[in-house]
Amino acid sequence: MLLLLLLVAVAQPAERPPQYSLESYLRLAGVYGSADESPLGARERRAAAVHEIREWPSAVLRAAVADVQGRKLRASSASPDSVAIDTVEAAVLMHAEAGLLALRESILDAAESHLRASATLFSWSRQAASEVRTQRESLLKVSKKRLGLDILQYDVRPRIDRGQFSLALAAGALAAGQPITARAYAEDARRIAPLDPDVQLVFGAVAEGLGESERIRGRESTASRWRTEARLALATAISHEAGALADPSVPAQPTPGGLEARLRLGRIALEDGRLEDARRWLEEVDAKSGDGRQRHLAWLLLGRLAVRQGQTDEAIAFFHRALEACPTSQVTALAWAHAVERSSGPAPAEPLVTQALALPQRSGSADDPWRSYLFGPSGLAEAAFASVRRKALGQ
Repeated sequence: MLLLLLLVAVAQPAERPPQYSLESYLRLAGVYGSADESPLGARERRAAAVHEIREWPSAVLRAAVADVQGRKLRASSASPDSVAIDTVEAAVLMHAEAGLLALRESILDAAESHLRASATLFSWSRQAASEVRTQRESLLKVSKKRLGLDILQYDVRPRIDRGQFSLALAAGALAAGQPITARAYAEDARRIAPLDPDVQLVFGAVAEGLGESERIRGRESTASRWRTEARLALATAISHEAGALADPSVPAQPTPGGLEARLRLGRIALEDGRLEDARRWLEEVDAKSGDGRQRHLAWLLLGRLAVRQGQTDEAIAFFHRALEACPTSQVTALAWAHAVERSSGPAPAEPLVTQALALPQRSGSADDPWRSYLFGPSGLAEAAFASVRRKALGQ
């Protein structure tokens, strides 16, 4: 008899573990989206929610998202069959953050699962919100007292801006070293907000990264096309700087993003052999930027430009200045050593090479601005995502 009971128990389909219920999913989204007087407390709760949701299997995530779509969208959740717009938007951002973290760790299946969940909930919430607004307009034509309905429950107002959300995802994917994933988001942001200089800057950086990937693969014609795309986007970013559109006759004051665009235009011009254009862009960054990373990269690239023109002493001076500004940059140290070898022979360059090889070599490391260059403008990914979250959740 005992054996029979065991066989029946084994034959029964396993129920979904309670920790993977819709209720626990909505609780996690609520934790992620909850406000707090202390920013540190809010950050800790968001991190805990993201950590927990990343433990959920992909199949369970899909089931939870489907369950959410089976509920009615309301301004606030007043019944078991409804879900609040704030909770849905918190889930959208929670999955996006989990997906970007997975991209950084090169866990591509998990990244795809979370980013798809984020996109699915985002699209559904927009469609459902539109339907709710239509219902509200109909209800407003009828006596509220007769229907006994709270019209406020139908006042659904999504707060995530699609253009800014796509920008944040593009910048985040690029910062994770995934320009191919970033491309779709950057293109979407540019379709929605073509006059936004940050959107054009990020698209330009994505195109530049794709061009570099193609160049490494030996596909120079494709790389050249991507560099052209990058050049056009970066030039557009500069033309849309603060004040440029208001009065085109007055030169706009360069913004940090505009200076980043100039830096990247200088690097692309150098790659394409347009040396005078490169010098013009890079010298403007040198003269006007107060950002140490931008100036370091400008000096490094000006040194490379001098090498291309056979001006070895000038190259040594630029490399030395860049290395003084960032002593942990191995790329700069090796460039300096190579220029010294060209000028004075291998003997004085040998100790410089030895010192350079002892420096960090991690890709994307902040210890070496050049190694993080193709991962996008420094700090933009975090700032863009934080801006979207703040406007959507008040955090």
